[in-house]
Amino acid sequence: MRNEKPSIAVMDYSMGYSTPVDRTAAVAAALAELGVRPAERVLIMLPDGPGFAEAFAGTIKQGAVPLPVNPLLPAHGIAAAAAEAGARLMLASADQIHALADLGAQPPVLIEGPHGLWAAALRLR
Repeated sequence: MRNEKPSIAVMDYSMGYSTPVDRTAAVAAALAELGVRPAERVLIMLPDGPGFAEAFAGTIKQGAVPLPVNPLLPAHGIAAAAAEAGARLMLASADQIHALADLGAQPPVLIEGPHGLWAAALRLR
């Protein structure tokens, strides 16, 4: 059966074909709960890997516009990118929250995934 074969494999982690579809839908639902509407921009500051792909695809599924930013950017560079793009929300890995304190965002909303904490969402405006 196709769903049992790996669709994504990164180092020692792999997932079948149904997993990315389910996680993409979960990201879209989380964004909807956070008030993200179609055509709004969402900064994605996640490292390369399945989580980034899920965030990107889930943002599109919600009808919003995904805007990847380099996770190595300093806070002022992220703030400039967010302002330039008119981003409403940023998805970042939970370990990046402390580096983003200078953005003037509301307190982060932690998003749980199937294996624990998945990301932090910061409302930017």
